[in-house]
Amino acid sequence: MKLKSNVELEGIIDQKENYTNEALQAVIWELEKRNLIVEGEIELNEEVIAEKELKSASLEKEFTSNEGAFNEFEQSTLYSKNAIRGFTIFFSTIFGAVLLMYNLKVMKKPKERIQVLFFSIIYTIFVYFLLNFLPKSFLTTLILNLIGYTILSEFFGINI
Repeated sequence: MKLKSNVELEGIIDQKENYTNEALQAVIWELEKRNLIVEGEIELNEEVIAEKELKSASLEKEFTSNEGAFNEFEQSTLYSKNAIRGFTIFFSTIFGAVLLMYNLKVMKKPKERIQVLFFSIIYTIFVYFLLNFLPKSFLTTLILNLIGYTILSEFFGINI
């Protein structure tokens, strides 16, 4: 409030209903500090506070009552193919499979979810044992994760 001009501060006081109690109190303190009002001349009116609370409660009630009407039109959010690709390649096939399983849950495909779960567990175990015999490098892991993503996307058909 220190940066506001006297006219702006008086405008805020005139339009009390548009501001929070904390902002109004800060304006009052700033006006008192500038010696534009006498201390205690303007006090936060209990009626204004009650009116604000009543207004916000009615708006909140109106919002929640309308919320149910729009739920039937709300489309579920699915993870994109790029998100699944990124998690699978850079982290592990199991992470991409978790995202794919969430998408399948939203699309109500329980059989496919179980297939993806079993594939990802078996493939992760396979990669673990394979990495014991191959040289451990970032490139090797990246290639194996890319193969896992290819199987997830082609065999299980990520259609997003």
